[in-house]
Amino acid sequence: MSMNPSTRVSLLFRCLAAVAALGLASCGDKPAATAPAAAGEKPLTKIVLQTDWYAQPEHGGFYQAVVKGYYKEVGLDVQIVQGGPNAIPTQKVAMGATQFSIGRTDEIAIAVGRGIPLQVVAALMQRDPQAIMFHEEGGIGGFKDLDGRNIMAVPGAGWIMLMEKKFGIKVSVTPLDFGLSRFMADKKFVQQCFITNEPYYVRQQGAKPKTLLLSDMGFSPYRVWYTSRAYAAKNPEIVRAFTAASIRGWTEYISGDRAEADKIIGSLNKQMVPEFIAYSVGAMREFKLVTGDPAKGEAVGKIDPARLEDELRQLAAIGVLGQPVKLADIFDPQFLPEGLRPAKAAQ
Repeated sequence: MSMNPSTRVSLLFRCLAAVAALGLASCGDKPAATAPAAAGEKPLTKIVLQTDWYAQPEHGGFYQAVVKGYYKEVGLDVQIVQGGPNAIPTQKVAMGATQFSIGRTDEIAIAVGRGIPLQVVAALMQRDPQAIMFHEEGGIGGFKDLDGRNIMAVPGAGWIMLMEKKFGIKVSVTPLDFGLSRFMADKKFVQQCFITNEPYYVRQQGAKPKTLLLSDMGFSPYRVWYTSRAYAAKNPEIVRAFTAASIRGWTEYISGDRAEADKIIGSLNKQMVPEFIAYSVGAMREFKLVTGDPAKGEAVGKIDPARLEDELRQLAAIGVLGQPVKLADIFDPQFLPEGLRPAKAAQ
């Protein structure tokens, strides 16, 4: 199973607090390294992208940009480092151990509110794939039907508080174990999942899963790639180049020939068999996770400042930010390609 560990909020922010206490959050200003170049070629700038879990289709656009040479075309030598249960990529970005990682805007906002200077760059997914999964026979038709239920989820996750407040319900939480055994054993069981992931496995085992996307409850964080504020300030052209090439990779991975990227993902993570990859990419297409809805002005990589500000207001209302966080504290549209910047930023 490829459940993303970036949702492990409590563990993540204990580590981030330690980083801040040690005064390491400003270490992201390390100069960019360069890779040796062939005769007559300009040296490439070495970049490390730390993912949030093992190789999977949810990272496919980055692998696409590597295998197609899109990063090399803009002068970058990008190494993708796989995540895992103890990767804590936000900590590594804050410390300057890696230049970029991926996560959700609500997690970045909470980190910034706790004194960790991170910078959202662009949207990996317009809609987050996190959802609540339950059995078709479980008697759940909507969020209100979760009242009084137990949900296996990340304790303390902001979406739980927001859901309870919006729908006037109360749920209890069992800590998420990133497994499926309890779900399969109990038709009344409810758990957090990724729509690109767990439903595939439980269907294979004969269950009939249904899901409620968390974004459908009115709280819709972006899934993004981010860097440290120090690195972005000292290397704006590198951040722009990485972003443009990544958007190109993601656009092609979702709508073009992704065979080479899928081959690499499968070689790095043996669970990523062709059937599962096809399911996961199909879910990303069906729910328009990466591309968004063009009718709403959404596009690969794009971030709507108004939507992000609304997210910050929602997080502030439930008291999880620690200290006030403004839009400018976490996002600067200058790193997006000009066509994706808000009108004011593009002028």
